[in-house]
Amino acid sequence: MKYKEKNSFKTGVKWLLWSSFLTLGIGGSLFAYGLYQNQPPEPVEVGLIPVKLGDIEDTINESGIVELGGQQTLKSPDDGTVDRVLVKIGQTITSGQNLITLRNPEQKTTLIKQELEIQKQKLTLESLHQKVVEAQEKLSAAQGKLQDYKSNQNDELLEIQKRELILANNRKKVVETEEDLTAAERKLTTTKLLVEKGYIPRNNVQDQEDLVRKAKALLREAQFQIKNDLLDLTILQNKLRGKENELLKDVINAESKLREAQLNVSTNSRGLKSLQLDYREKEQKLKNNIVTASIDGNVLDIKVKNGDGVKRSDELLTLGDPSQELIKIQLSTLNAAKVRPKQSVRISIIGPNPKQFSGKVDSLYILAQSGDSKGNDDSNQGSQPTVPATVRLDAPTRTLIPGSQVNVEIILQQRQKVVVLNTEVIVRSESKPFVWIRDSQGKAQKRSVTLGLEGLTQVEITSGLRPGDSVVIPPPEPSLKPGTPIQEEKTTKKKEKTDGADQE
Repeated sequence: MKYKEKNSFKTGVKWLLWSSFLTLGIGGSLFAYGLYQNQPPEPVEVGLIPVKLGDIEDTINESGIVELGGQQTLKSPDDGTVDRVLVKIGQTITSGQNLITLRNPEQKTTLIKQELEIQKQKLTLESLHQKVVEAQEKLSAAQGKLQDYKSNQNDELLEIQKRELILANNRKKVVETEEDLTAAERKLTTTKLLVEKGYIPRNNVQDQEDLVRKAKALLREAQFQIKNDLLDLTILQNKLRGKENELLKDVINAESKLREAQLNVSTNSRGLKSLQLDYREKEQKLKNNIVTASIDGNVLDIKVKNGDGVKRSDELLTLGDPSQELIKIQLSTLNAAKVRPKQSVRISIIGPNPKQFSGKVDSLYILAQSGDSKGNDDSNQGSQPTVPATVRLDAPTRTLIPGSQVNVEIILQQRQKVVVLNTEVIVRSESKPFVWIRDSQGKAQKRSVTLGLEGLTQVEITSGLRPGDSVVIPPPEPSLKPGTPIQEEKTTKKKEKTDGADQE
């Protein structure tokens, strides 16, 4: 019995010890887990960029073709044969200098035909001069007849004046007769009133009515006489004017014929002068058919040689002025809307370590052109419309080869000595752009910034940062959150030390 109780006691003590150990183990594990969970996170290594002042630009990159100032290709003025080429490629020339001489056997025949045409025109002009003389004689005769008639028409004028005086006198008589009639009618009215009242006998009314009738008759005769006088005067005036108009018409016709003859002479004189001028030009070409330089410059290319047959408008040689260098470019309509004359331009030869040259936009077409209208073989552009533009270099380089392709960088906008950052550190995932910075406790924090001019790889910061601030380069993994501990990458420190040593 005692042995059993002793074994039971030992077993209970064992279970109690094991339970204690198990409780201590679980408690220790939970405590260790809690410490692990509450320990500070490891700092994230990030790159830091110091905020500095710098320059930023908004540019357009295009390719262009080099041309010289006044570059042009001279063409044959007519069909013929190249007699002599007087210059060489690369030779310096002056305006008016002889470049190529041509000859044309057909010009001699043409000159003879034109000489015969000039002789024919001279004969025609001589005949027209004779017609002018005849027209002048006819005009003089017609003017003489008109003058003689005007000198000998005094009798007719006197008769007209006489008729006018008689007409004026008869008009006065009509007025007087009208006044007598009016007086007689008033008296008749008075007499009738007196008769009605019995003051005078009735036969007085009869006598007064007779007087009124006589006054009316006299008035009709006077008015009739005026009509006759007017008719006679009109007949005399028409007769006088008719003869004068007939003679004046002859003068006008003679003047018209003279003007017509003079116009024919003037027209044929101009035609003769034109033929003579053309004859002299062709004669000069026949004697010395020479193609001359139109500018001061250099010979860029010669397309013919001695003895070559050429047709009108065939290309002979190309000239250009090396003191002026131009770049011809084709802008897309989108880029053309941003470009303005006088904008600064950088030009460089396409290739490694290119040397840059400065220039300005000289001109810009206002009309877009089809891409294939200029013979553009670029399959990427196809037939998309482009806007031609010309860039003029500030100073001739003497090294750019006409016809070669160069890179053209047009500076649309430029800011100098402003806060500039690389675009890679700007976070735009939220409504307002921001950057990550390291606060005084070494933790990442957001800072909103206002963006200004944006270039290809950099952007202007107008507010939110100052020179001397440090901006965090966001790592791809893990993503930053406000309050995340960060530390500067060692590679960044080494790079800064190296950059500092280089600057020293």
